[in-house]
Formats: sequence, C-alpha cells, structure tokens
Amino acid sequence: MNKQIKNIAIVDDDEISRIILYKYLILEKQYSTKLYSSGEEFLESTSRIIPDLVILDIEMPGVTGIEVFDRMRKIKELEDVPVIFLTGKEDKNTVMKCIGRGADGYMVKPVNKDVLKSKLDEVLKRYNEFRSNKTILMVDDDVEFLKISKIKLSKYYKVLTVDSGKTALDYLTSHRVDAIILDYFMPLYDGRNILNILKHRESTKKIPVIMATALSQDEVINACGDNQPDAIVTKPINIEELLSKINMLVRTE
Repeated sequence: MNKQIKNIAIVDDDEISRIILYKYLILEKQYSTKLYSSGEEFLESTSRIIPDLVILDIEMPGVTGIEVFDRMRKIKELEDVPVIFLTGKEDKNTVMKCIGRGADGYMVKPVNKDVLKSKLDEVLKRYNEFRSNKTILMVDDDVEFLKISKIKLSKYYKVLTVDSGKTALDYLTSHRVDAIILDYFMPLYDGRNILNILKHRESTKKIPVIMATALSQDEVINACGDNQPDAIVTKPINIEELLSKINMLVRTE
C-alpha cells in the first residue's frame, strides 16, 4: 500500500465514536484525521479539503450519511473518494442499502482497532488499484440501466456514463477512454451513427466499441456495414458476459 499520508475524514454525530476512531488512527503514522460532527459540517469543509477516504455514519440527524454520500457523488472532486459506512446494527437491509449505493465498505459499531485498520488497508489498496485501472465510457439513454451497470462495473474499471450520443461525442473530443459500451437504439444519434463517427475520427478510431442491443448479432453486423463494433452484447445484458468482453478488449497489451 502507498505509504503517503492519507487524509481520513470521520463523520459521526456520536462524539464517543468519533474519539475512539480518532485515537485508533493517531497510532497509525500514515493517517491524518479530521473529525466532523454532522454531514453539513463535513460537506462544507470539502470546499477547502478533499479527503482521501471518508468514514461516514449512516444514522445522523439532519443530513443522513446516505444523503451525504449521494451529494458527494454529484461533486466532481468527491465522486470517486472511497466511503466506508458506519452502522450501529448489522442487518441485511442496512448492509444492502450501503452496497446498493456503491459503498466501498461498512463497519458495525463498536469498531475495534484491528477491524478498522484492516478495512482501511483493504479499501485504500483497492482504490489505488482502481485509479490505475482503465476507463470505460457507457452511452445509453436508459438512465436506470447506466446506474446499475456502473455500480457493478466500477469494482473493476473506472466507469463514466452519459445518456446521449451527442454528449458522448462532445466528451470524446477532449478526453481519452479505453473502451466504449454503446447502446444501439437511442434518439437523435443512434448507436450505428455514433459508431460510424467514432471509426472515422483519428482520435477515436482505435478505441474498442461494444454495441449493446436487443437485435441479433447478424442484424447489427448487416446494419453497421463497413464500421463494425469490436464486440456485441445482447440486452438484457449479462454483466459477467459484458465484463468478459471488456477484459478481452482492454486488458490485452
């Protein structure tokens, strides 16, 4: 694990819980710790300090931990910051709520020192690996599909999502990605048109494109003509199959 000092934010309205976690962390030389007694206080502080990791209590008065997490993911500087949720109860609904939001981990109070250190090491190691992973751009007008797929794929790749072909083309004029997952049926610019443009642009013609469609593979191949996608997945998409195709296209050096 990278031994550079990491800035850890502890956000919890329970003063005793905050102090216990703080005392555990000051024994670890690689952490600098900031304490916040509310979600509002933490969010206000991020205009000045961007943490490397946030330990976030779920059940707080005012802005809850879940609400803080959702706001973080809408702020560019905070959208990838790893979050470990704190919960006072280990029940299935609470755990699934954390995982469903894309949490990097969770801990049940009271947290002991060994569990805390192990969880921090695990999440920060995974995050360092994540940052070095390749970037996938998903283009689909089905926002719910994008949300669910991003949660699943983000365990392995950095995933960017846009809900229109035009937005994707605009983004790709100044950004580089390692693969594109492209919906075939979209309004205005459909997948076939987007693929044609991408394959004729010097900056994007070598980026692998996976076409996602309800059509058969033969129908897609015939419709796309000279500009074929590098792979095709059929909707409803099997995430394991999609991952296999992504791995094949972007992991081969």
